[in-house]
Amino acid sequence: MWAFLNVLNNDSLSPTTSATKGNYPLKSSYKPMVRVFAIAWLAICSAVILQSSVAMASTSALRTVTTDDKTASVGIPSGWTLTKGANGFIAVTGPNGETVSLGALVVAKNANAGSNVSGDVVFALPFSASLKDKFITIIQKGAAKGGLPAPQITIASETQMKLPMCSQFLGGWIAGQKSSKFEGIVCSLQPDYLGLYKNLVFLAQVPSSLAAQERATVEQIAQSYRVTPAMFKKMLSSYTPLPPRPIPGAMPIAPYQDPTNSDCFDYNVIRESPPWEVPMHCGGYQPG
Repeated sequence: MWAFLNVLNNDSLSPTTSATKGNYPLKSSYKPMVRVFAIAWLAICSAVILQSSVAMASTSALRTVTTDDKTASVGIPSGWTLTKGANGFIAVTGPNGETVSLGALVVAKNANAGSNVSGDVVFALPFSASLKDKFITIIQKGAAKGGLPAPQITIASETQMKLPMCSQFLGGWIAGQKSSKFEGIVCSLQPDYLGLYKNLVFLAQVPSSLAAQERATVEQIAQSYRVTPAMFKKMLSSYTPLPPRPIPGAMPIAPYQDPTNSDCFDYNVIRESPPWEVPMHCGGYQPG
């Protein structure tokens, strides 16, 4: 079973004016373009099914569309349209109501649910809340902002990814007369010193009646997503710039545990590489 979602396709859940309020030094060793596999379908199907699906999808030619700021691109088939995109985020829609939203940043406040928020902050929820609660809150806030009926959400499964701050969700939702299937990845990054934290979201949706026939197409689109390394680094950085001095008593963490390390994040979350392909500094066996 697979599924996808359409709640990030509104202004409240799109990227903020900039992916971070500060500028951070970038590693010169990053590849010219980071390849991001946004929808981790490997968690749903076996390699044999995957190969068959990709083979089917390959018969459909994709044309590349790029955001105006040149930070992200994706391939889309005929009939699909780029609807919005900036700061690493990109959203495309299909002719039958399909939507794929990749690299959305949803800013939250580490506070009791229902606490007042302002500016770019979309909702308040303790950082210790489950990823499922955060995921559902993001859906609800998106529907409310878009003036849509409150969705009735069914989570079919949750799979924790290699980094504990990330989970994959499969399920469906009904809003009014509309029934959709969804799949998504949510990564909740550590709060900054002001208590604000980013949720990095990759989501897609199709009408329930089209889920089976549209699967290969949506997977092909997700696989084609690209974001520049400079933008990806900013997406993973703290929302608020770090204070000039380290916080007293703060303990260092290994790179593979650090969600702001985009190299290790790409290996362990986006690509879900086996340990023998992951560099040792990212927790794998490969020298380097």
